[in-house]
Amino acid sequence: MVNTRLLVVHDDSVASRRAVKYVGKFVGKRRAFRICLVHVLPPLPPELLEHGGSEDPAKEAQLEAELKVGQHRWISAAKKASQKGLHEDRVVLRKAGISARTVKASFCEPGEGRGAADAILHMARGRRCRTVVVGRQSVSWFHELFSHDLSEELLRRGKGFCVWAVE
Repeated sequence: MVNTRLLVVHDDSVASRRAVKYVGKFVGKRRAFRICLVHVLPPLPPELLEHGGSEDPAKEAQLEAELKVGQHRWISAAKKASQKGLHEDRVVLRKAGISARTVKASFCEPGEGRGAADAILHMARGRRCRTVVVGRQSVSWFHELFSHDLSEELLRRGKGFCVWAVE
């Protein structure tokens, strides 16, 4: 049986909007498809990655707890800010004829030494999605030499996956 689960990467960019529209056109009214719409959260700001530390174990524990609270607040705010974009993507997919119950939205948090591409591929494996769809922005060759591109990283690391880089 053919795997018809797609993981579609959403990051509030014009390129990811194009990717969602492409999936809508491609999948359309076909019933067998399941879509996992994933919003990639940006990395935590540096001040929320670690604290200054303390030699006093009680103070160290307090600083660690405060850091965790700050991280949780930041992640909650980032998730809340992305809700509008996820809703718009769901509307695009519904207008293309895709049933709302076949689209599941979730969040991808890089972190813990794992980059966004690895986190996305890990999530795709966990959700049994063999196809990953990502928007790609055209850039000059010079810019490409010195920048990090998620679609390129997914293409490099996505062994065993079908990666659609929609331009």
